[in-house]
Amino acid sequence: MKSNRNISSMSISIVGGTGRMGMLLARILKAKVKKMSIVSRDIARAEETANGLNVSWLPLEQAHKSDIIIVSVPIQETVKICKNIAQKMHQQSLLVELASLKTGITEAIKDSIPASVEYLSLHPLFGPQVKDITGKRFVAVEPASGSLTTEFLEMLQECGAVIKKATVKEHDLAMASIQVLHHFALITFSSALSRFAEENGLSEYLTESLEKTLQNIENIYENWNTIYAIQSLNPNAQKARKILAEVANQSIDAKNIAGEPLRQAISLLRKP
Repeated sequence: MKSNRNISSMSISIVGGTGRMGMLLARILKAKVKKMSIVSRDIARAEETANGLNVSWLPLEQAHKSDIIIVSVPIQETVKICKNIAQKMHQQSLLVELASLKTGITEAIKDSIPASVEYLSLHPLFGPQVKDITGKRFVAVEPASGSLTTEFLEMLQECGAVIKKATVKEHDLAMASIQVLHHFALITFSSALSRFAEENGLSEYLTESLEKTLQNIENIYENWNTIYAIQSLNPNAQKARKILAEVANQSIDAKNIAGEPLRQAISLLRKP
């Protein structure tokens, strides 16, 4: 069912809008709505960020006054902030959070929001360093969707985004491979490298391939709190790490040397 309102006449508040992902979304979506506001506990920082983006700003206590509230904060703070805001939101408004984990988060938020408020759980499958979201993927979990949810997702698609809809279970199972396994492999590699190669002067031997890997390791280090939360809270994480440990303990055989596991992984992930 279509809403009687036009999303271009609505307002968006981005809680955590002084962060890199918040600023990216504010910059991209501000032309699509009547008013875009940056929200932060740090009022001075919110004002400075808003001025730099040529948008408005609001103190955290007033974030609920917007039609659409996007919560872009660390996983550990998501539920608390969403609960506090949702209780004050007006009818037919939309709450959106960007947590990269869904189990234990979407249920808690859904149970705490008024029936008149829509709720969308998004996961951007990209970092905030991108210039736009053309071709970039979002996973959308819809615990309490409605017409405004549909319009919001359509707005993202108009900006070039690709939307993949999933359940909480489907999302976290997929992320156990895409995030948990990937990150843990790099964490394990970092630990092994540190223990195996204690000598100095390795930078002179650094290959371009390893340089790319180090860039990924630096990204994990810079976002460690989020990475740790994903490793700790994803219900499929332990199983994923166990499989990695089992595979790591296997010896290299003819099948491995032929590169069959590599071909299989590439084929699996490159499917349309």
